[in-house]
Amino acid sequence: MTRIKLLIPIILLSLCATEISYAQNTSASESMRARDLDRMQSAGQLNNNKLSNAVGSPFIKESFELVKLDKFGDRLYQARYNANLGEMQIKRENDTIALNNSEDMTITFTSDSKTYKTYNYINKEGISKQGFLVVLKESESLTLLQEEIVKFYEKKPAVSSYAKDKPAEYKRANDVYYYKQDDKVSLLPQKRKDFLKSFPAHSDKLKTYIKKNKISLKDHEDLITLFEYMNTL
Repeated sequence: MTRIKLLIPIILLSLCATEISYAQNTSASESMRARDLDRMQSAGQLNNNKLSNAVGSPFIKESFELVKLDKFGDRLYQARYNANLGEMQIKRENDTIALNNSEDMTITFTSDSKTYKTYNYINKEGISKQGFLVVLKESESLTLLQEEIVKFYEKKPAVSSYAKDKPAEYKRANDVYYYKQDDKVSLLPQKRKDFLKSFPAHSDKLKTYIKKNKISLKDHEDLITLFEYMNTL
């Protein structure tokens, strides 16, 4: 009995030491994550207060939602995507930062598994850029990607005394689609003839499939269905 009484304080001290060590390691890990986020943030300015009286929103969803960043495992953050600036914003305890698009990263929204990845690509205006694209369908050989765009229109004064001023406005533009093949991201043609030229090895099968299933190359769901088929060829 005496021996047991002597062992109890030793066990308690050991448990306390373990808890302190765990707390220290957790605190150090959180500090490292915070420093990594500081390093990953963009030098650009957030435009969430650009024009508070503008109609519409620069964000795909106005509210922040839970996400996972591939660099931080299962750690959850709050984020939203600014499709006007092409920025992924992360809300922290004391501030909001925009992640640097030049970093290679994957961000997944936990509510619907919507995934954004950074890619280097040439947009439809012919400008080379690195930014966030939505991954719609992904395989080792072929990936379908989506660029979400919100455009900003300045306030327009009334052209006559009978008209009203047109307020500044954020307006969602048509999505632009890309495909990744052989480590290259290319603009996805929306005209059938040009689309088939992009995949000459399977053009006959694709032509038949598109016609039979009435696939629209401008429709989000149709493109996913088409790429699911293409991944079987």
